[in-house]
Order: sequence, then structure tokens, then C-alpha cells
Amino acid sequence: MNKSENLLCTGSSLASQVHAAAVNGDKGALQRLIIGNSALKDKEDQFGRTPLMYCVLADRLDCADALLKAGADVNKTDHSQRTALHLAAQKGNYRFMKLLLTRRANWMQKDLEEMTPLHLTTRHRSPKCLALLLKFMAPGEVDTQDKNKQTALHWSAYYNNPEHVKLLIKHDSNIGIPDVEGKIPLHWAANHKDPSAVHTVRCILDAAPTESLLNWQDYEGRTPLHFAVADGNVTVVDVLTSYESCNITSYDNLFRTPLHWAALLGHAQIVHLLLERNKSGTIPSDSQGATPLHYAAQSNFAVKVTLKLNLAQGLQTMFSGTTDIYGTLHAAALSGHVSTVKLLLENNAQVDATDVMKHTPLFRACEMGHKDVIQTLIKGGARVDLVDQDGHSLLHWAALGGNADVCQILIENKINPNVQDYAGRTPLQCAAYGGYINCMAVLMENNADPNIQDKEGRTALHWSCNNGYLDAIKLLLDFAAFPNQMENNEERYTPLDYALLGERHEVIQFMLEHGALSIAAIQDIAAFKIQAVYKGYKVRKAFRDRKNLLMKHEQLRKDAAAKKREEENKRKEAEQQKGRCSPDSCRPPALTCLPSTQDEPSRQSCAPSKQPPAGNTTQGPEPRDCRGSPGGPLGRGPQKEQNVSSDLQGTNSRKPNDPVKAVMETGIQESPLLRSPEVRQLVISGVTRGKAS
Repeated sequence: MNKSENLLCTGSSLASQVHAAAVNGDKGALQRLIIGNSALKDKEDQFGRTPLMYCVLADRLDCADALLKAGADVNKTDHSQRTALHLAAQKGNYRFMKLLLTRRANWMQKDLEEMTPLHLTTRHRSPKCLALLLKFMAPGEVDTQDKNKQTALHWSAYYNNPEHVKLLIKHDSNIGIPDVEGKIPLHWAANHKDPSAVHTVRCILDAAPTESLLNWQDYEGRTPLHFAVADGNVTVVDVLTSYESCNITSYDNLFRTPLHWAALLGHAQIVHLLLERNKSGTIPSDSQGATPLHYAAQSNFAVKVTLKLNLAQGLQTMFSGTTDIYGTLHAAALSGHVSTVKLLLENNAQVDATDVMKHTPLFRACEMGHKDVIQTLIKGGARVDLVDQDGHSLLHWAALGGNADVCQILIENKINPNVQDYAGRTPLQCAAYGGYINCMAVLMENNADPNIQDKEGRTALHWSCNNGYLDAIKLLLDFAAFPNQMENNEERYTPLDYALLGERHEVIQFMLEHGALSIAAIQDIAAFKIQAVYKGYKVRKAFRDRKNLLMKHEQLRKDAAAKKREEENKRKEAEQQKGRCSPDSCRPPALTCLPSTQDEPSRQSCAPSKQPPAGNTTQGPEPRDCRGSPGGPLGRGPQKEQNVSSDLQGTNSRKPNDPVKAVMETGIQESPLLRSPEVRQLVISGVTRGKAS
């Protein structure tokens, strides 16, 4: 017994002394314990294991025999539903298996994985245990399946035990039973890196070298050849492809052939072997139109693959029969394989070829941040001013990947840092979306504007607040980003609103400390401002109205004063004209006709001159201008009439604005002063005084 077994016997995992006696091989103590208490022979420990199971584990054959003779249950199971026979088969202990089988152990008992002792015997290189078990099994029991629907033949192929395979096939094991993944034993035999696996493969193929067996596809469409290629087992590939019925260009569910797999994994020797035995002469493409060279370029194995052949011939062979001969450069650029990129460019690969998304190889390299590939492509003539189907530039993709060094390279190659895609987004917004502060710093140091809005009105600060990138927010504010920019949509959210919606508490606190406002706060402030502006507008409007009214009043006053001055000037002119006439030559007319009333303008009231001559029934002469001839009718009037006129003239001369004088000078119908009721009253009163005198 070794040291580990001594530790086992004294460990706390043993439930009783009977287990310790079984492990230590103390047959005498074991028998004494069993005789004293017969129930101890099947006593279970914390794992459900009996003393018989520990005899198997510790290889105590004599103790096991004593327990069996004492009536121990040979088919007792532990918590994993395994019997002592399972443990013996797992250990490959031929003596114990023979002892247990002679004591009628159940070889069909399944554990929790539904594995029988037959499955467990396939793990050991020696086939003795398997052969022993097969002697006790009835026909048909050899193909018992476990939880994964795998038989003992599957497990023998998996463990690469050709002798086990031969023995099982000899006992009529079915080589065409698929497991839960659709794999038959040949799949498991081919899926082995050990060159000796070729013997297991030959054992299966010798039993039934049929086309269906060679080209059997699992539930993902993979044949045994796919698995042999995947493991790089050239010997197994050689054996499988040596059969004429082997389909070398068989497609899996992704339309990839074994040649695709070999190119992807860089197995140049297998590629050469498959090309030699490809009778069709065509190079297949997968569902995306990719050839094996695309796969080789993606994994940087293009050099290895093509060097195995003649270089020009290899490229020509790989490129033949495909419609997308430039996708290889995309794959190499995406994976960052400079040597492959150089090889393809040297063989006239189109440097600006576009895929379905209008991406050139340079787009792929910028996305992944492969600086060496980017510089190689630019030196090879790649254009830096192209955009894809969404309007994204190379700088957008570099920013989305957070590749600050690539952004610097592209800016040095004259790409505008504020270029916008079809949605109005800038590279800075793309970097802010991912929180790539190094990339953001490079862009803003090269004059990227942090306040540019996309078509929805969002800025870089909106995206950083939405995703909670506090460091990016601090950087944007340091570069004068406006914290209260609103969206153009109906919600009009600000960056602070995005932080509130995402419950970014640290961001919210920081933004509030730096003057950020939510849309609700902005609306409240706007309402207050609008009210203040409206009130000011009303005050200014009232002031303008009053000012206009005062100006109108002032204008009326000025007009009245001007009119008064005009009238004064006219009066002075009239006085000057009157002053030129002598009192004798300018007598007032003997009779003055006035309108009787305002309501009867057509009637005239004629006042007779004072003391007319007797018998004179005619009216006085017509009024005439004071500038008339002195020998006229006025000159010949009675003396008394002249005196009356003189009295009137003397009276009126004392009044500068005497309306009677105006009447005497210009006539009643021509005087504008008579239009005023006041003047008319003065005229009437003057006439009345004349009558009285």
C-alpha cells in the first residue's frame, strides 16, 4: 500500500472502521467486524461507497473475496450509480473483473452518465478486460449507448485503441451508429493528432470501405476528412484520400471544404496533398464566395501555403474559379498580417477593392488598428478619402475601434477630423460612444469640434453621458464642450437628461457641478425669460404709444402756431395795404351786406347809411376797394355817413384783429376769419355799434 492509500484510510471520508479495514487490506479486522455486525458488509460512507468498492479501489482482492463470501451485495451502487464492476473496469483490473463477474455482477448496469462497464474498459490500452467482458455479453449488448448515444466502439476510436476496435467489430459492433452529434466511430478515429491513429482508421475502413462511410457527415456537415485536416494529421489525410470514393471537396454546413480548413489552419502540406488529389481541378468557394486563399490570408498562412507550391502557380490556382479575387486582401488586412498583404500587393491585388459594404482593405485595417498594415496599404496607393455605404470615413472606423495611433496617422494624411457621415456623426462622437479618451484627445488636439451636432442634435457629450464615461465627459468639458446642447427631436434631451435616464449618478453629480441643465430646467428658465421679455415689450409699446401721442399733440400745436403766424402775417399785410390809403379816399361803403344767419347763407341784410336823403328809396352803392378813385361814389357820400365811417374806422383801428375792418377791406364772402363763430360775433357786434351811432 502506498502513502496516498495510508492517508485515505485515516481520512475523514471513511464512515466506519470497516471501510478502513477494507482499504488497508486488514482481512482479520474486516472479518471480525462483519461477524460482530453483518450489516457492516454493505455499510455506505458519505459517497455511498461500500467496503467492497474500497477493496476494488485499493486493490485488496482477498478482502473483496471475504466480503463476497460473507454475502456482500455485488451490485450495490454509490451516489453516482456505479457498482464495484464499474470501478474495476475503470481501473482496468482484470482480476477483480473476473471475480465480480463470477459472482454475477451486472455488466449492463448504467451510471449517471448511462455508461456501462463495457464503455469504461475502452480507456485502457490492454484489451484483456474488454475481451473478458465480451465473453459474458449476449449478442446486441455490445452496442449499448451512453448518455451521448456513444457505443464502446465510439470510445475505442476516441482513445485510439485499434485492438479494441478490432475486438468490438469482431463481436458485430455496428460501425455506422451516429452519436448525439451525428458522428460515427470513423469521425472519432480521424479526429486524432497522433499519427498512430491511422491504424484505428484502417481497422474501421477495412471492415467496411464504403463511400457512405468515408463521406459520412455529422450534423454540421463535417466528414472524417474535415476532422483529419483540422488536426493536421497528414498520415490520416493520406489514407482517407487514397480511397477513390472519398469526396475531397465535400462541403460542411458553412460550405467549407477540407481545403478551406487546411488553408485556414496553415497546413501547407495537406493543402498540397488535397490539390494533387482533387480530380475536379476547381477550387471551391464557401457561402460568402471565399476561396481557401481567403482563409489563408486571414490567418497569415498565405505565404506558407503558396510557398509550398510554385508562387505564381499557387496564386493562379487559388484565384481560379472565384468571383471575389480581392477579398483575400480584406482578410489579410483585417487580421493584420503584413507579410500576406505585401505578398498580395506584389501579385497585383487591387488595393482599393470594395466589398458589399463598400469597405476597402484599408477600412478593415483601420477598424482593427493594424498600423503596419495601414502604412503598407497607403504606400501601396490606397486612397484615404473614401467612405462606405453609411458615409463612414476611415477616421470613423479608427475612432470606433479606439485606435488613437491610427487616428493620428490618418489625420497626418489630410483627413478632416470633423468629417461627418450620412447621419451627421463625427469621429469624435464615435470615440465618445466607446469612451476611448486617448482617441478623443488626439482628435480634439487636432481641432475636432466637440459641439458639432448630428442630424438628431446629439453631440459627443450626449454619447458619453449616455454610457456613463466620466473621464470622457471631463475631457470634453476641458475642451469647451457645451453642457446644455439640446437634441433636435421632440424630447429635446440634453446630455444631463441622458445621464438621468441611465441613472449615472457620478456623471449626474459632475454635470450639475459644471452648470448642466435638464430640458425641464431649461424650459422653466425659458418660460421666465419669455415672461420678462413680454412684460418689457408691453412697457416699451406703451411708452411708444404715449410718445407718438405726445408727438402728434406737439405737431398739432406747431401747426396751430404756424397757422396763427400765417394769419398774423396776412393781417399785417392788410394793415400795411390800408395804411397806404388816405382817410378821405378810403371810406367804408355806405351799405354793408352781411349774411343774416348761418342757416340762411343766401339772404343778405342791408344796413342803410345814416340820414339818407329824403325820397331816396334806393340801396347804397356796391362795396368797392379802398383804392378806388376819390371821385367815385364814396367820395360823394353824405358828410354824416363819412363821419360814421370815420368813427368806425377809428374804433376798429384800436383793435389789431378787428374783424369789421377785415370785412370792410376784403368783403364778407372773401374773409376766412368769418368762418370762426367768434369772429362772426365780433363782426355782428361791430355792425350793431355802427347802427347805434
